[in-house]
Amino acid sequence: MRYTLLASAILILAASSLAAQPPAPHKKPFYQEKKVTDLEKELDSLKREVAFLRMAPLPERLTLCDRTIPLANTDVRESFEREFYQFLENRGLLTILVKRYGKFLKVVSEEIDRAAMPPDLIYLALAESYLNPRAVSKANAGGLWQFIKDTGKKEGLFISDSIDERYSVTRSTKSALGYLNKLHNEFGDWLVAMAAYNAGEVRVREAIQNQNTRDFFEMFLPEETERYVYRIAALKEILANPAKYGLPIEKGDYYKPYAVVEVTIDVEKETHTALLAAAMDLPYKTFRQYNLHIRRYRLPRGVYRLYIPVEKKETFLKRLGTCPGVTLGKDSP
Repeated sequence: MRYTLLASAILILAASSLAAQPPAPHKKPFYQEKKVTDLEKELDSLKREVAFLRMAPLPERLTLCDRTIPLANTDVRESFEREFYQFLENRGLLTILVKRYGKFLKVVSEEIDRAAMPPDLIYLALAESYLNPRAVSKANAGGLWQFIKDTGKKEGLFISDSIDERYSVTRSTKSALGYLNKLHNEFGDWLVAMAAYNAGEVRVREAIQNQNTRDFFEMFLPEETERYVYRIAALKEILANPAKYGLPIEKGDYYKPYAVVEVTIDVEKETHTALLAAAMDLPYKTFRQYNLHIRRYRLPRGVYRLYIPVEKKETFLKRLGTCPGVTLGKDSP
């Protein structure tokens, strides 16, 4: 209540100051324009302070992959608050993330369900790339799940000059879940598995051997790795309850859901990818957005996976004959 009163008082005072400016018959003198601008800036600053005073309290209970985050522990609380409140400061970013979450929720959740893994793992992808399949880190980790090349290859992704499946939404999701499952099988805890996904299993093994604990909340890990797990927890809390945190975004405002059909094609001779885009009846940009794993304009002879928007599948099958030397693979639906 006192925050509401304070906010009202601030806004009334600021509005009064602005209203007190004498109206100019024609053009305001420079000093008056500058004063009005300064007052507007001050008003914006006061609004931000009010928003800060109204900042949402921490949730009473918080879990991640069915593990309770012990917010009563002061160190844990401080670490979580660091990520939680920094996200809440950036409502523009959160608005984008809520909409992207709606875009990729179905395709990622279906893979998680198929693997019988915790649904919360989708928030790891959010922390990794903000659900941007084109994301590339300073360390050249790429895609939705931010694989480096060596790890991607080790987890079954095909990576060459022409193809890089780190940028395939479906293939990278399957590989990331497979990798996380291996980490969980080794460490026996999803939070520790997440830490290993970020820092590498070697570093986590070393921590366990030297610190005599497998409890994430008792382990001393690189700061970025600790922040990473709390960042995932913060994203879960906010995106699972967007209206609670001032993001009343309607589902109708979410970005178009990512829905594709995967097919394989046999390419008998070098083929320009523009022919494939035309066969899908898509602008080249749209074709590439669905097939980010294709890294060159021309595909050499070989077998390739393509991703077709569900509504364009029949069109592609009918027009495939317009691509000389390209046939549908035997295992395609």
